[in-house]
Amino acid sequence: MKIYMAPMEGITIYTYRNAYREFFGHVDKYFTPFIAAEGSKRMKKREIKDILPENNKDIKLIPQIISNNAENFVRFAKLLYDRGYDEINLNLGCPSGTVAAKNKGAGFLEKPDALDGFFDHVFRELSYMKISVKTRIGFSDENEIYGLMKIYNRYPIHELIVHPRIRNDYYKHEVRMQKFRYAYDISANPVCYNGNVYSYEDYDNIAGKYTRLEAVMLGRGLIRNPMLAGAIKKGAEATPDMNVLRSFHDRIYAEYKETMPDERVIIYKMKEIWVYMIDLFEDDGFYFRLLKKSDTLSQYNVFVNRIFMECGLRSR
Repeated sequence: MKIYMAPMEGITIYTYRNAYREFFGHVDKYFTPFIAAEGSKRMKKREIKDILPENNKDIKLIPQIISNNAENFVRFAKLLYDRGYDEINLNLGCPSGTVAAKNKGAGFLEKPDALDGFFDHVFRELSYMKISVKTRIGFSDENEIYGLMKIYNRYPIHELIVHPRIRNDYYKHEVRMQKFRYAYDISANPVCYNGNVYSYEDYDNIAGKYTRLEAVMLGRGLIRNPMLAGAIKKGAEATPDMNVLRSFHDRIYAEYKETMPDERVIIYKMKEIWVYMIDLFEDDGFYFRLLKKSDTLSQYNVFVNRIFMECGLRSR
């Protein structure tokens, strides 16, 4: 089974990816946080920095684009192709209100006719590229998956990554596995599963029921426990060695301090990771409150030193 790192805005940028590969590995593909293909003719500087080959050594990286405009998507795809990328991913999964309001991400699922026309243009213009799609099963109704699959099956999608929630679920509703089963059974294209895999047991339940799956994409579960991909590859539950986890953290933290002049931004970026990773620790809420109160680097350093010295890791 192939393991993919999901794109998570603000977290899985090249700094995190490189540290992850160095200390943990076992990921076959890494997906960038989405690149917004707007009317401009070039990518933003931070987006270019995130995909530069020298910033992604020994990493199989797939740039993800978000757009509802076929011409913009094609233009940005060609920019990425010129930089050596022959595979790109379309984001049809982001549930953010500001994104969906513009009919992008999961918001595009509400416009199936426009989506069909988008695909028709994109696949004609980019026949030399691999185009994968990360999708939810609908915008406001899980039964939308029936019409969406008719559209997806009309095109040579390299890989269909299915997160079995609707946009309105965000990440709170239970995954809708009955509708994932439908997509899995009827898909004319290879299917990858994404959603609520937090442990080896979660993965094993999915893999056992969907034996033709070629890949599983890990998001929040992998940020929570960086050993999750390794556990899946090895076939048993695993948690990181505390010293390795501390070194992993310190590597990311040091690079942020070196590249970001504003300590408030550094703290915010580190807190984004800790929102998930703190659940790996046997914390009754004390350390999380300590984290939330960290407004300076010195306060943040106190939190880090205390949690790594005083708090153990959960076994699962």
